Amino acid sequence: MFKSIELVSIILRFICPRDYGIISPPVERILDVRRGSDAVETYLNYLGNLRSIRAHYGFGRRAADADMALWVLHERCYGSPADSTIARQYHNDRFMLRLRVRNLVTHLVRNRSYAQIADALEEADPALAALVACHVFERHMRALAETRGATLVSQNLEAVIESISAKGPVTSLRKGHWHRLRRVRNGLVHEGRVPLPRDIADLLEELVRLEEEFPLPRRTP
Repeated sequence: MFKSIELVSIILRFICPRDYGIISPPVERILDVRRGSDAVETYLNYLGNLRSIRAHYGFGRRAADADMALWVLHERCYGSPADSTIARQYHNDRFMLRLRVRNLVTHLVRNRSYAQIADALEEADPALAALVACHVFERHMRALAETRGATLVSQNLEAVIESISAKGPVTSLRKGHWHRLRRVRNGLVHEGRVPLPRDIADLLEELVRLEEEFPLPRRTP
């Protein structure tokens, strides 16, 4: 009968405002609502957001009240004229930022390794990609050393890399490459120096190779 979830949401909102709200482009934009496989799933994702917002900000028992607040928030942030103070508070609100990131990111990182996540971040945020990649690189080195029977108690990463070659065949070229990436890692972790784009690319390329050769245990979703 009704082919538009927006129209259905209007009817549901007035029939049962406690549980339903109106989905529309403004509120979807404010929340970065997770798109589902169809309009119904997207609406259910939106209702889940409304429940979280209602509970966190104390909108009583009505999802519709949270829905109206979001619509007003959109107008204050993006309407004409916009209110820069409210917009700044919205963009810096810890709960809202966490909710939006969960909507945008969770389905992308689920069941993927940290190496895959780092690789995916390279264009969007190279510094973050480098930070994740440096962590994963060290984990790979230590895991590889352990599989070869090396003792890692209190060993720094330089010693770990040396122990890998001592316990099994590793070409001098590759060991030298690992040490160069170690220095890239140390510069970021200890000195706050963001690696050059080519160094980030080299680090990610090596992680892809290490994942294929010596996969780490999968991360918990």
